[in-house]
Amino acid sequence: MEKTLSRSIESIKERFSKEIIEFEEKSPKRYYILIDRKDLLKLVNFIFNDLQARFIIETGLDTPEGIEILYHFSFDKVGKVVSIRTLLPREKPEVESISLIIKGAQWIEREIQDILGVKFLNHPDPRRFILADDWPEGVYPYRKK
Repeated sequence: MEKTLSRSIESIKERFSKEIIEFEEKSPKRYYILIDRKDLLKLVNFIFNDLQARFIIETGLDTPEGIEILYHFSFDKVGKVVSIRTLLPREKPEVESISLIIKGAQWIEREIQDILGVKFLNHPDPRRFILADDWPEGVYPYRKK
């Protein structure tokens, strides 16, 4: 099983060598891959469909460098997690929605949109999700500034 994940990690590194900005083995069970947002859909599609990793969740953080979105995938049989990271400019935080590849991402993308102000391009249902309809525009509860 461990060899399967090693082959999967190596296939990611080989296939996306030009797109990967940073690759980090945070611990024996956690890998982080930093990419530019323009390369997101290619890598998500490869990990989810070709390598058949399970999509866990998508998270967002307001960092000093911008809005960071992380896409977490599990290789359940070996107990390993691969997280794809991408950094968005705070002034215009936009990234393609992965919901056309992974339908289950629709809800969390709507939540991240509400709390961090990230626009998920080509999202099939960009309505508000957790904030009231009369919530002030441009006010995002999880933004530090």
